[in-house]
Amino acid sequence: MTYRDKFTSELLGGPWTLRRREVAKRVGVSLLSARKLWRALGFPGVDDEEVAFNDTDRQALERFVGLVRHDLIDEETAIACARALGQTTDRLVAWQIEAMLEFLAERSPSGVPEDPVKLIEQLTPELEELLLYSFRRSLVAAIGRFDASSGRPADAVTVCFADLVSYTRLSRRLPRRELSRLVQRFEGLASDVVTAGGGRVIKTVGDEVLFIAPEARTGALIALSISARMADDDVVPDVRVGMVHGPVLRSLGDVYGTTVNLASRLTSLAEPGTVVTDPGTAKALEDHPGIELVAQRPRLVRGFGQVQPLLVAPMGISDELITVD
Repeated sequence: MTYRDKFTSELLGGPWTLRRREVAKRVGVSLLSARKLWRALGFPGVDDEEVAFNDTDRQALERFVGLVRHDLIDEETAIACARALGQTTDRLVAWQIEAMLEFLAERSPSGVPEDPVKLIEQLTPELEELLLYSFRRSLVAAIGRFDASSGRPADAVTVCFADLVSYTRLSRRLPRRELSRLVQRFEGLASDVVTAGGGRVIKTVGDEVLFIAPEARTGALIALSISARMADDDVVPDVRVGMVHGPVLRSLGDVYGTTVNLASRLTSLAEPGTVVTDPGTAKALEDHPGIELVAQRPRLVRGFGQVQPLLVAPMGISDELITVD
């Protein structure tokens, strides 16, 4: 057994000794249910008769099944939780390994990177503990956002898209390492400002960050702060931001609906380094000192007809803009 095989075997609690049929039988569920959970967790498909599981897999399946058997949740919700866990941890692991590989490549003077498995083995216990800590902290924060009257997150939020200017051109021109540095810098700065300002990053997609804030004033300050921060940065180009306050549908850890669609459309109307909003959100910002609203010419927006965007500009609130050290 190679060093890598030994380490990966230890990660999974020992060698593979069971077929899926045997795992399902020991837990007392159908093969169909076992397959559904396996797929939901995002793992590659294996034949039912292939020896590809061990007792750790049995225990995991037993935990998921136990949630349903004890009437804590139904099977559909268990599958949804499994899918959320699988997709999130897959991205988490990929992101962390990419960061480690870049670190090892930069640290190697000979140009031949070290074996990453050795570093992964050293970091795994610490990262596991930090994962549990982060999960608990995020859970506390999520509960804190519940609306007191409904006992669930508020239906209406401020949705913002921050989009890098000229990203397509830069992606063709910049060397791979420089482009990676730009994207990481953009995501890092945007995430820091959003978090510090009381918002939440929903997702990042290449050159765009989607974030939400509880109300329009907070969303505007975060958006203006991101715009100002990127304008001052030597690595990242300007951004354009579209923001709309309104009801959203929350599902799969994302937000959907007309509010989100309009915010996305408005982003494309913004000039580099500016923030734009719609008349409804602008009305909610009218009574806030320090924010100037400048009506732009009406534009035809796909799916919404004629819309008059408004420029959201800071007016003597430089001390209120969010700074991150």
